[in-house]
Amino acid sequence: MGFFTKDKLSGGLNLGAPRCNQCGLHKTCLSPKMSITGKGLSKILVVAEAPGEKEDEEGVQLIGRSGQELRKHLSEAGLSLDRDCWKTNTIICRPPNNEKPTKDQRQYCFPNLIKAINELKPVCIILLGMTPIQSVISHVWNDDAGEKIGRWVGWKIPSQKWNCWICPTWHPAYLLRQNDPVLTLWFKRHLEEASELKQRPFKEIPDYPSQIEKIHDHREAAKILRKMREKGGRIAFDYETNRLKPDGKGSCIFTCAVCWNGKKTIAYPWTGEAVKATSELLRDKQISKYGYNLKFEQRWTRAILGHDVKGWACDGMLMSHALDHRPGITSLKFQSFVRLGHPRYDKSIEPYLKAPQSNKSNLIQEADIDELLTYNGLDALFTYIIVKQQIEEVNKL
Repeated sequence: MGFFTKDKLSGGLNLGAPRCNQCGLHKTCLSPKMSITGKGLSKILVVAEAPGEKEDEEGVQLIGRSGQELRKHLSEAGLSLDRDCWKTNTIICRPPNNEKPTKDQRQYCFPNLIKAINELKPVCIILLGMTPIQSVISHVWNDDAGEKIGRWVGWKIPSQKWNCWICPTWHPAYLLRQNDPVLTLWFKRHLEEASELKQRPFKEIPDYPSQIEKIHDHREAAKILRKMREKGGRIAFDYETNRLKPDGKGSCIFTCAVCWNGKKTIAYPWTGEAVKATSELLRDKQISKYGYNLKFEQRWTRAILGHDVKGWACDGMLMSHALDHRPGITSLKFQSFVRLGHPRYDKSIEPYLKAPQSNKSNLIQEADIDELLTYNGLDALFTYIIVKQQIEEVNKL
């Protein structure tokens, strides 16, 4: 990853031994530390919240009313819960009175879930409800999944960590409570799409940071930029600036990154001959440009270079909203995770990009320049990859 320690990559969750003595739930249930069940012939791991009363009595997951609802819809998708899937829970001991597991309980039991995933090596993990989403996605995304399930359901996330698909959806108990035919229809679609994932997402896990060429010499950067312009095609580009808006005194672009045709991505300090070559590239109408929230780059280009960007072709943020209008899903960091499986990559840089006000300077000049260039380059690279995917999706509509 380049930027993160193992502790940061864990999302703050305990990755050591399960802390059953601190949890204590094993002392109050009939089937403590419930083992995984199911044959898993299709290599699908179903992760629910916690055992209910019926499950605790029998020592088997998902056999109560919610489990029967799940079995019915899986069967319609051509799957048997017991034959094709492995079954486990985020919390493997029943909480008293079926109470919702607490954050501490999730953390105490989290090593059991990670052990199951590492040993079973599923091709697909179906997460039923917010509790497993909070545990699993917070771990692989390197960020808190939050409290709202709406932004997560329905994605087929290609996990780089386990080379498997992570498919979040609602818990069937929620569907039974809501009795909403539209939710049930979406739930069935989520299961059908998960059932079609027969192969792992990657033949080889991508190493995106290694694809970023950090060019410190402004003359070398200019030479590469002019070669990109000469060859033609499409670019995605991104600025890192010392504030959000370019209107205040002392506003400046600090670094820039350009991804050319998805084949070459460079990131370089904003200085010398590289600035002139960037201006030439951005004014060339024959070069199509992708952006992510392109009004930012357009505004800064006008303020610093004195001209508009020519040849805009697509804005990834607007496309994200057009393809899926749910709140909280349009950011580049979110899209790069749900589409590419890449964890949050801005944690080491984020403190330097914050400012007390939009027209006040941040601390970008104090950031490690190599880390900043890698971050900047990833923004450009992911913009190119994601916009290309979005255009292909729109063309299929």
